[in-house]
Amino acid sequence: MARSSPVRALTVLFLLFFLGLAVTVFAFVDLQWTHVVLVKIPDAKSGKGVRAASVDPQQLQRLRQSILNVRVQCISGENTGTGFIVKPGFVATAAHIFGDRRLCSGPIRLVDYKGLEHIAEVAGVSDDDDLAVLSIPDVLLPALALADATRYEAANDVVRVVTIGYPLEQQGASARDSASVSGEGSLSRFIRDRNVFVTSGLNLNPGNSGGPIFIRDNWTVLGIARAKLPNTVGEGIGYVASVRAFESFFREKTGQELR
Repeated sequence: MARSSPVRALTVLFLLFFLGLAVTVFAFVDLQWTHVVLVKIPDAKSGKGVRAASVDPQQLQRLRQSILNVRVQCISGENTGTGFIVKPGFVATAAHIFGDRRLCSGPIRLVDYKGLEHIAEVAGVSDDDDLAVLSIPDVLLPALALADATRYEAANDVVRVVTIGYPLEQQGASARDSASVSGEGSLSRFIRDRNVFVTSGLNLNPGNSGGPIFIRDNWTVLGIARAKLPNTVGEGIGYVASVRAFESFFREKTGQELR
């Protein structure tokens, strides 16, 4: 019996070694799986984990120079949205941001990427088309490039779209002077009698109204964000006023050609 004691001791040590190794491997695998579940897999209900469209930092900085935070004081509080330079001294946005001008009679303030405020004047409004054009004294802010919208009215290929704007500022989705990039969506169809593109999956939120909708491939502006269906009706369905319709509206209200 005495001779077998060292053998038993070695056997116990051998088993303890492999048990410890197994526990270590299991803990490592469990940690990696937890990382995947908590970090890499998006939460479909909350939207956490949904990544914004990838944009080159230098290009994003260039685009942000032309995108403005639109703010107007109303009796019930401050209305906010997004606008963008379509021509030096002129800003495109959505009419519904301004609400009833009898109740929203405060000055229209536009905040640029440097945090500077510009007081804007209304150059034209179309409530039916939900379009507005504003004028500002600063003619140094660069205009965004506009797309040939007719090319996409009957597009057969998948067309990816993105918006940059000022949504949900109080919730931290954007900052007063820092526009945020949405997740990508795609064009679904064009409603010709309303000059509106319908998008699917584009992440439009309160504050995105009036902002530019970009063609992802070339970063030209296809249209102006108008609204989205409530998620209870249809999740991720958005409506975009065609830039072609805005061109006619701009000519009518200012007497100038947009391009």
